[in-house]
Amino acid sequence: MNCKLLVAASAFGLFAAGSAMAQDIEIATWAGFRKGAASFTFDDSAPSHVSDAGPLFDEFGYKATFNLITSGWGNTDWSGFGNMAKNGHEMASHSASHPNGLMDNGEIASSKKDINDHIQQTYGCITLAYPNCKVPSESMVLQNYIVGRICNGSWEGISDVMSKDGPANWAKVPAIMTGSENSSPIKSTNDFTDQMQKAVNQNGWVAFLTHGFQGKENGGATYSPTDINAMKGALQWAKQNDKDIWIAPMGHVAMYIKERKAASIDPQDGGSADKISFKLTHNIADNISKYDYPLSIRVKTDWANVEVSQEGAKLESKVDGGYVYFDAVPNAGLIVVKNGASAPTSSSSEEGNSSSSGTLENSSSSNDPMGVASVPNNFQFAVFSSDGYITVSGAQGMNVTVFNSLGHKLRSTRALGCEQKVFTGAKGVYIVKVGGQTFKVKL
Repeated sequence: MNCKLLVAASAFGLFAAGSAMAQDIEIATWAGFRKGAASFTFDDSAPSHVSDAGPLFDEFGYKATFNLITSGWGNTDWSGFGNMAKNGHEMASHSASHPNGLMDNGEIASSKKDINDHIQQTYGCITLAYPNCKVPSESMVLQNYIVGRICNGSWEGISDVMSKDGPANWAKVPAIMTGSENSSPIKSTNDFTDQMQKAVNQNGWVAFLTHGFQGKENGGATYSPTDINAMKGALQWAKQNDKDIWIAPMGHVAMYIKERKAASIDPQDGGSADKISFKLTHNIADNISKYDYPLSIRVKTDWANVEVSQEGAKLESKVDGGYVYFDAVPNAGLIVVKNGASAPTSSSSEEGNSSSSGTLENSSSSNDPMGVASVPNNFQFAVFSSDGYITVSGAQGMNVTVFNSLGHKLRSTRALGCEQKVFTGAKGVYIVKVGGQTFKVKL
């Protein structure tokens, strides 16, 4: 379930009352210390992906991967898919022309460029799904993407559920076909949930491949249409089993795996009875991704109230069963875990150096009674609800302030990585200021 890094108490100088003689700091195998992961991927730029799939996943607070054909196969709804990207979904490539045979090597880079030219997302286009499951030049794929996705899990003898360390070859990441075709093993809700349960049982990762939906507008995505109610049942099951299964886009899961495998924990000072300080680092470097996806951490503690910050920005955290749980960004600075009972009231630096006042101000919009300003279509960051949290993406270094619907400030912090949980609370509508932009988000 997790990657345990044992750090001796002497390394921190920690001898808090009631604490063990050794401090355990663990990096979770999967986000939120879940037992398995699942990704839902969609091919062929179907209109139903915008009208049906995106809203379905948003209903449950989950995000998916949409593999787009950039030209030569109808008209891709750039605006529709772009709005989905703003809401946290991953937009990936499925070639430029979807040829009947092998994808031309030139389309490996050109389709990526087309997507990046039309849609702004935190990482850009980092995932490629091969038309017809035919693998082009693997070296060219891995120069442009962190994932190259093939088809059914059994294709080329690859098992359905990948291990916690991902596939043996990142240019051949398997996904199981869904839909009505006889060759598809995934037709019902039970078919989906059986595979997700297998991922949980094996501490692994499963991916699904869907084209269009039965009875929906699918454009050219007519192969093996899937019953949308079967998928809805699968997401309901996932929500009921959220403590065990992590639902996330393929590119995000891939980054998490690669970062987790390369990560190390480095104690930074002598510590004290009421504080633990360390850094989370990795040495991954390439020209494809920033690799700053948050990793889930837990630190063993007997403190009932804990405050966690990274480079002065307050992190969402919770104490449960003798651990404090939080997400931290690799290579983003010093992580400090404090005993909240003894810590002074958070200073402005710990709250992200935000200059926001205690109530929402300077948010002008004549059409919105809550005073939420409209967001320009070309912004590079997004605010959305996901996994039960208000999440900000693509806002590294920017101040983030969360207000309730009455305009009272609840949380002020600073964005550190590509995608960061900034607040969780009761269901309702919240107002989030990121830099000079203001968003309305519903939990």
